[in-house]
Amino acid sequence: MKTFIFCLLLAAVCGENSNSEDFSIMDLDGDGVLQQDELQANFYKIDINGNGYISLSEFISSYASLSQLEFNMGAFIYHDKQDGNEDGVIDQSVILSVMQIMDINGDGDISSEEFEINLLKIWNGVAKESKSILNP
Repeated sequence: MKTFIFCLLLAAVCGENSNSEDFSIMDLDGDGVLQQDELQANFYKIDINGNGYISLSEFISSYASLSQLEFNMGAFIYHDKQDGNEDGVIDQSVILSVMQIMDINGDGDISSEEFEINLLKIWNGVAKESKSILNP
């Protein structure tokens, strides 16, 4: 997943593609909605060593070609805070946090409309963290 995660998620936030292209890439089964298992599949792609956590180095290496280092670091910090631990790694609970932010109607699916509307919330959080890196 390109968003942060990251979206996970959240790389969608950082990516060079349009939001609709990012959504399409993340929608692995092409059914027009994102489910939790699709977000989890992206998590596992970013978790290069397969230990169940995304480290800063894994996150940065996954998105290095997509955006500036400060933005990627801000996205990492944002998602590290989202998982509730602020322990220097992103754990799988971030997937549930992203679902809660993105799934407006609570049906367990993230439609492309929900994705577009709520991506701004994630962008704002990432921008705030990125700004704090640049201006501590």
